[in-house]
Amino acid sequence: MNILSFSLKIEEEHYVPYPFAKKILQEIISSGNSSAILQRTFEYLNTFSKCNDTEAEAVMEELKDIIPREDIRAIIASLCPTTIEEIRSILVLDSGKTYTTEQIQKIIEIVKSHIGS
Repeated sequence: MNILSFSLKIEEEHYVPYPFAKKILQEIISSGNSSAILQRTFEYLNTFSKCNDTEAEAVMEELKDIIPREDIRAIIASLCPTTIEEIRSILVLDSGKTYTTEQIQKIIEIVKSHIGS
């Protein structure tokens, strides 16, 4: 039985897109610290990641000027929505802000420029 035993101190907390989480899990699994839940989570992230971790981070960075909330940027970088309807269904989570059609089109352009790269 492989028992993970370590101590961590959380200094900062951030929302991360699926591809970044997948990269972290892959490093943990590759180092020999694996479990069934880590494997299943990795498989899930592998299935639903539409770009690599570098591209997802670029999406998050490029969206900063349009979307102030890190959690919403992470959702968009994870799901890579490419239609106005998909984007709006995510942006509705930001109840304190209204996004213009031009901003939504810019979000779509940013996402499309990083999918499959």
